[in-house]
Amino acid sequence: MARDHALALCVRPGEAVLRLYGWTTPTVSFGRNEPARGLYSGRAALERGVDFVRRPTGGRAVLHEAELTYAVVVPGAALGGARETYRRINEALAAALGSLGASVSVSDRGVALRLDAGPCFRAPVAGEVVAGGRKLVGSAQARVDGAILQHGSIILSGDPSVLADLRKGAGEGPDPHPGSARLCDLVPGVSREGVEVAVQEALPRMLGGGGSREDLLPRERAEATRLEADRYGRDTWTWRR
Repeated sequence: MARDHALALCVRPGEAVLRLYGWTTPTVSFGRNEPARGLYSGRAALERGVDFVRRPTGGRAVLHEAELTYAVVVPGAALGGARETYRRINEALAAALGSLGASVSVSDRGVALRLDAGPCFRAPVAGEVVAGGRKLVGSAQARVDGAILQHGSIILSGDPSVLADLRKGAGEGPDPHPGSARLCDLVPGVSREGVEVAVQEALPRMLGGGGSREDLLPRERAEATRLEADRYGRDTWTWRR
């Protein structure tokens, strides 16, 4: 989270950056203003080896495990503002996943759940990538010093019930929402490497040549180190609400 935030702080006029990454430890990320304190079981998380972090962007909880995380940073008006940026990035992601054989679309409708409604992937909202009515890519945005940061999770496989199991009181009554889709069910044998290649081809083309990279530049790395120490590495930030 600190690295994504740092990219947004350091992006230059006319520049666009794509970052793709995975997680070494299963981790739940909370939206910036999502209520979380007292709602999740620390014992259950410890038993499952799950960590927690809070994003700089909005939205609701996501479990990062068997997935590919993307982050895109662009100057605020580069793609026509926040809403147009959201649409165009998700259309590019849909094209990337479609090139692998996945039958996906960008939803034109959805249910906007409250911030305290639980996991992000319970239900899609307009503009998100879906398969068979189920959310396949969950995305969130933030404006950072004139730039737009959008990052999100492309679900490859895994057990979608884990996150709900960590939430206290989950399972008390039926859940009317359809939950998440998994790319492995749409494209048997798909690999994370294959998804990375598809995204690296589709998104930079939409961004007008913005590069994909893993390593941060020195200034970005310094900002990330500062942000981790001051914010993202602190329980006071993770459990701020």
